Amino acid sequence: MCGISVVVAPSSLPEATQDVLRMHAPIRHRGPDGEGILLSDAGRVSRFSEAASVPAGAKASVAFAFRRLKIVDLTDAAAQPMSSGDGERWLMFNGEIYNFRSLRSELTTHGHTFRTSGDTEVILAAYEEWGEECFSRFEGMWAIVILDLRNKRLVACRDRFGIKPLYYRKEADRLLLASEIRQILAVTGRAQANPDLVCAFLLGDRDTVLDDTFFDGIHLLPPGSWFSVSLESTSPRMEMHQFWNLDDFRESEESADYATAVDRVGQLMAEAVRSHSVADVPLGSLLSGGLDSSTIATLLVREKKNAPTFSFGFRDMAPQFCELSYVDALVRAEGMANHETTFSPDWVANHADRIVTALEEPPLAMPALAQFRTFELCHQHGTTVVLDGQGSDEIFAGYPYHERLLLIERLRHVRFVSFAREASRIAKRESLSVPSVVAKAFVMPPLYGIAQKMRGRTAWISSDYGTRNGTRDQSHTINDRLHHDVKWGNVKIILGYADKNAMHFSIEARVPYFDRQLVEFAFSLPADFKVGCATRKRVLRDFARTLLPREITERRDRMGFATPDAVWLRTSLWPRVREAISDSSLLSSACFDAPRLRRFVGEFERGEHRDHRAIWRLWMFSIWKNAFSVAI
Repeated sequence: MCGISVVVAPSSLPEATQDVLRMHAPIRHRGPDGEGILLSDAGRVSRFSEAASVPAGAKASVAFAFRRLKIVDLTDAAAQPMSSGDGERWLMFNGEIYNFRSLRSELTTHGHTFRTSGDTEVILAAYEEWGEECFSRFEGMWAIVILDLRNKRLVACRDRFGIKPLYYRKEADRLLLASEIRQILAVTGRAQANPDLVCAFLLGDRDTVLDDTFFDGIHLLPPGSWFSVSLESTSPRMEMHQFWNLDDFRESEESADYATAVDRVGQLMAEAVRSHSVADVPLGSLLSGGLDSSTIATLLVREKKNAPTFSFGFRDMAPQFCELSYVDALVRAEGMANHETTFSPDWVANHADRIVTALEEPPLAMPALAQFRTFELCHQHGTTVVLDGQGSDEIFAGYPYHERLLLIERLRHVRFVSFAREASRIAKRESLSVPSVVAKAFVMPPLYGIAQKMRGRTAWISSDYGTRNGTRDQSHTINDRLHHDVKWGNVKIILGYADKNAMHFSIEARVPYFDRQLVEFAFSLPADFKVGCATRKRVLRDFARTLLPREITERRDRMGFATPDAVWLRTSLWPRVREAISDSSLLSSACFDAPRLRRFVGEFERGEHRDHRAIWRLWMFSIWKNAFSVAI
């Protein structure tokens, strides 16, 4: 929705104003519809409707800059930074509060009046009425910063799942807050790599610390958290608090029966899509052809008949790289207005630098580029708000390893008959023997790790660089693993990609699967409601059977922007990739053992190993390092 820049300094200085304008400059894509600057000089506030109006030498101890993407209430009255009626509280807000209308009605009964029709003013009134407790009342996605002059403090908050980013850098006498990392780099002028996260990335590890970024000293405010800073201190000290924690929601002993759970998931899905569809600008949905996006797109189109959908795929390639036949089936069934796009190896080679720069980190896999391409398609068709099907796999257990954990659980609880039955069902689905299913679940994962070590697949990473411990998952149950994935694993990555890829084209991406009520209900359910009968995402799939064509609900493969990266990296893309990962400045980086890395790359080129994923990560890392002039 928007872009936020904040500088908090120990005293009123012209440097604070200069710094916030530097942060403001590189993110016009996050808010092309307007801007606003706020300077607080010893409590005296000056507001400017554009950066060019700020006087040279203007001083501030707190400086705000805002880029606006108009979504709800398109009038100038809803411009930010927005003040309370008495001018003692000022707000900048990126995101959407989906329950703002009900909150507005409640606040009206407490005597609050409103001059706008959107959610921004409701946040201010809620903070005035309930203080920080208001954050737990919000449903939606947000990064909020409030300058509270009455209480001489600054308050910042981020939504429960971290859908909207809020980066910070804390220095001895200064605090910087931003929607993107490039804003902070515009002030600090230097980029130092975070060794631990770089090491994790090169290893293909998706587990990260909640507030880590690829840049040392630049952090994310953790999801479900808020902090306050006293404006009377000479050194801004952040007091961190948590208003929501997924650990509070575990499997309930009073879980509903399965049929009731399916009905409730359906109700919550419909409510989530309905609430995520509130907008005063054109709205659409991504549609990959998988269960997740198809469910959202169908619910949206039935709610808003003219909402367009957007797909990515390769019609001229093998079926394992294309889901468009499933898209076609749904488009026919629902009469959708679908638009589709694709890309070629040349497009990837020519746009990789641009995309890595937009993401501000090296993407783990090529589908992140396919997502970028699809949001570009949305932009070309004038769609400003797009629903995205991310998150279902992490909430309803959609990955193959969830089935492995189910088999482990059955053995740990000495449920041998149930174990044999489930293994048999999986074997039938996969056209394998039962011993092959068991070997695939229990024998192959540890053997793969041993083989990697024996072949030196990761020996090219310097043993002195970074740590390899991170937050490695030790879960032995499906629900524990799901908690881990949402809190420490893949969710942070996919939400980050969605925000950066969409906002690059001035698009707001919304993720209905991260609706609070839906997530809390999903985590209250027993594991076998999610995985069982050789079916992943079981409870969601059974609801989807009431909506979708059978060819979608009965498919068991998962693609999601499937791309032929393994083939392209060996053929069309290889000259570009080889040049990048053989560069002397990359090989001399502290994170690599150069001789072993050269050997690893040579073995790939000669076909002696097929670890294309590691080659991809090396290429993306080299682009990221050069794009941001990162010191390793």
